[in-house]
Amino acid sequence: MPEYSTNRYNKITAYFLGFISFVLFVYILMALSEILIPVTIAIFLTYLFHPLLMYFRKIKIPKWLSVIIILIIVGGLYYLLGFILIASLSNFPEKLEAYSHNLSGFLYTILKPFNITVHEFADFLNLQIQEFEIDSLFKSLFEAGVIQNIFNSFSGILGDIFIALIFWIFMILGKEKFERRLKLAFKDKRETVDKNLDSIDHQLQSYIIIKTILSFITGAIATLILMLYGIDFAIVWGLLTFFLNYIPNIGSLIATIAPILVSLLEYGFGFTTISLSALLLINQNIIGNLIEPHYLGRQMDLSPVFVLFSLIFWGSVWGIVGMFLAVPIAAAMKILFSNIEPLKPLAIIMGSKVVSDEDLKRPEKRVEKSDES
Repeated sequence: MPEYSTNRYNKITAYFLGFISFVLFVYILMALSEILIPVTIAIFLTYLFHPLLMYFRKIKIPKWLSVIIILIIVGGLYYLLGFILIASLSNFPEKLEAYSHNLSGFLYTILKPFNITVHEFADFLNLQIQEFEIDSLFKSLFEAGVIQNIFNSFSGILGDIFIALIFWIFMILGKEKFERRLKLAFKDKRETVDKNLDSIDHQLQSYIIIKTILSFITGAIATLILMLYGIDFAIVWGLLTFFLNYIPNIGSLIATIAPILVSLLEYGFGFTTISLSALLLINQNIIGNLIEPHYLGRQMDLSPVFVLFSLIFWGSVWGIVGMFLAVPIAAAMKILFSNIEPLKPLAIIMGSKVVSDEDLKRPEKRVEKSDES
């Protein structure tokens, strides 16, 4: 067989095996999602709680007691979260009548120039309701399974977090032993392994902690703004902002639009809604586009195209939980690749750094160094 044909055959075989491996990888992710999702969450919880564990170690608290204290804190946060949600939504039925009246008027104003009635609009949405009222709208959505699916998704997330805490206990108790075994396995390259492990640990921990703190600040400011404007369920929207901030662009957009829609139902389209929208957008943009890049640094920058691909991929594989985990997983991959010499080109491709003509002319080592800085 000619050499050209042999090389071509080898390339086709390699591409085919790569495709089969990818399909198998996706199948495993989906088939074992009930195990892999909690494990992934547990890994990020390990990095999130690491500073607290180090503090407990510093003040001579045993590890087992430190784990119990953290579990009590998490359990308390769970209880507080549930209490806040129940208390905030307890008067929701009372708001339905006012929302129904305001929504009908708002829709009438918008649809009138197009000669479309509210009932025609309802038929277009395939909602079987006799009058366009909020309570009948929710009834139609419930019958269609929309609301039930939303509650099932969030119940699934809470269940995954609970299982993740169990995995986290075993991970945190065996983390040091695993690192020692890893160093023993590569003892001939111990200096390199130590350096890479420390770098990956530090960068991942920094990313998760900073992202969590900034998400909390974003949610807290949003809550204060909504409270000042007297928007219903302000705390609920603030919590939603905190969680959705882990989903870039799409999450921030949903977290901003949701309270604006409530403002439209309460106050209509006027100065209140416009000024509220402006403040919420300013809050998201200042923290998301100015403060976050400054603290996370260039190392954490991800290409918008790669972020979008990650959201689509992990959302398709693991659902809404996958969308929450998409960017942390992508950031972890970039950190891992940037610390492993053969995989550094992949880290460069995943990044959002603008490559100039001068970068292309530089020697290969200098380009890699620039990416790490």
